[in-house]
Amino acid sequence: MTKPFEMSASRRSVLLGTAGLAGMVAMPAILRAQTMKWIGASATAPTDFIAQSLDTFAARVKDLTKGQIDIATHHAGSLGGEREHVEALLQGAVHVASPGAAILGGWYKPAEVWTYPFMFKDVAHKDKVMTAIMKEYGDDCAAASKLRPLAAIPRMPRQLTSNRVVKTPADMKGFKVRVPETQMWLKTFQRFGASPTPMAWPEVFAALKSGVIDGQENPAALSFNSGIFDVNKNLALTEHMMQDNMIVLAEAVYSKLNPDLRKAVDQGAREMEEIIRAKVLADDKEILNKIRAKGIAINDVDKEAFRAAIKGMDAEFPQVKKWVDRIALIA
Repeated sequence: MTKPFEMSASRRSVLLGTAGLAGMVAMPAILRAQTMKWIGASATAPTDFIAQSLDTFAARVKDLTKGQIDIATHHAGSLGGEREHVEALLQGAVHVASPGAAILGGWYKPAEVWTYPFMFKDVAHKDKVMTAIMKEYGDDCAAASKLRPLAAIPRMPRQLTSNRVVKTPADMKGFKVRVPETQMWLKTFQRFGASPTPMAWPEVFAALKSGVIDGQENPAALSFNSGIFDVNKNLALTEHMMQDNMIVLAEAVYSKLNPDLRKAVDQGAREMEEIIRAKVLADDKEILNKIRAKGIAINDVDKEAFRAAIKGMDAEFPQVKKWVDRIALIA
């Protein structure tokens, strides 16, 4: 299929050069059952949970395959951004990527479902859903895009920061909120009654400080670590979206594994999820305590009122309806 994103010639050269070195070992590995050297990529710092998830997956796969699959991980965008990583999977320059789940929408439109609001009851339900449908979802995505999601890299829910108390959609009338530049986010906050303002993330702090926008929404840890609570003094626990990242392989790589190696890779994916989910939950509790210590007001919201505001929105996004309906069946 036509590739929707292009990478720079210099970045492509680096990636293909790296892959070439890996291939010198990978081909004999297939022929003589020696070590397969894979390249793994994340766009986040090594201390971030996305990078840690990739490292954990790599370690578990190496252990479960008795060293036959050895994944060298590269972090902090050293091999490009998340979209470039997905392109590199299809080119064979990267073997394991860790993009935001909805980023695959550039190759598999139904992946946009992962930014659909209020699909999950809570974090536990989200984790249960991801485990329950990953094989089914991965098969569907692989058939359509040649990309195979294997595991969910857990992230905490998106919460709303502002300088006003927000408990219901009525509190969002005239509220200028920064959103990522997608139709799903725009439509969601329009239905909430807000005035969504698409804006690149690096511009957000200055826009909040100057009053161009009233608030923004992100997982609490990102808001805290980005200094948002120096300019916003309220945190509403809306949990309106829960978008994990994913461990993704090219189907061409996955399908060529023998049954034992494929089983080990799948098991490594499940074990990574279990390990990192516990760490992310513990970190979120610590972050909320740090936010309280800064004197930030934290409040719950009427989630049923927010859910009512987006009722029927799936009809406006037919590409995601199949998975919205499927997820709704998982209690």
